[in-house]
Amino acid sequence: MKKVVLALAVVFATVVGANAQEASKSAKVKVNVVLNPFQSIEIGTPGSTSPGAGYGDEVTLTYNTVNDYKNGVSQLVNKQLKVSSVGSGYRVSAALGFNGGSTGAFKKIQGGGAETVDASQLLEVAIGKTGTLNGLTAGKQASGNMDFGPMGTTSTGESSVLDEFLDVKYFGKKLDGAAVSALFGNQKTQVKYSIDVVYTIAVN
Repeated sequence: MKKVVLALAVVFATVVGANAQEASKSAKVKVNVVLNPFQSIEIGTPGSTSPGAGYGDEVTLTYNTVNDYKNGVSQLVNKQLKVSSVGSGYRVSAALGFNGGSTGAFKKIQGGGAETVDASQLLEVAIGKTGTLNGLTAGKQASGNMDFGPMGTTSTGESSVLDEFLDVKYFGKKLDGAAVSALFGNQKTQVKYSIDVVYTIAVN
C-alpha cells in the first residue's frame, strides 16, 4: 500500500509541473535613455609646461631682437583648450586680470617701469579650431573680457561637440620707443609682466 501512495505522489508532481510551464507569464521592462545638456572646458595639453599652482598651462612671449620689438612676437599653442558642448553650439570668453582679478591689466613682477600695463598695449589673442590659426598675423586685442564666439553654427543640438580641440595663438604686440621706455623705466635689467587669462565656455 505504501508503494502505491508514493507512485501516485510522483505522478501528481509531474502533472503540476507541466501545467506551470504552460501557464508562464511575461515581464516587460521599460528602459529610458536621458541625455542632459552640459558644457566643459579644460586645458587640452596637460603637462606641456610646468606652471605654478592653480594654472593649467603657461605661455611666455619673449622679446630678444630689434625685429621682435618692431614687429612683435607670437606663440601658437596647438590644442591648448579642449571643449565639450552637448545640446548647443558654444562660445568661449576670456577674462584677463591678475591673481583672480579681472582688471584687464598686466602686473609687473620683475624689473623696473610701470607697475601695471593695460593688456591691450601688450597682447592679442586668437582662438580657433585646430589647424585654423597657422599663419595668422593678428588676433583680437586683449581687454578685460573677450568673447570668441560663436563656435557652433547654431544654438541647438546639432552643433554639439565632444572633446573638440582649440588652438590658441598669443601675440606680443610691437613696441615703439615710448612703450619700451615706460616698460623698462630707469632699469636696464630684464623686465617681466604677467597676466592671468581665464577661459570659460557658454551656450552660443
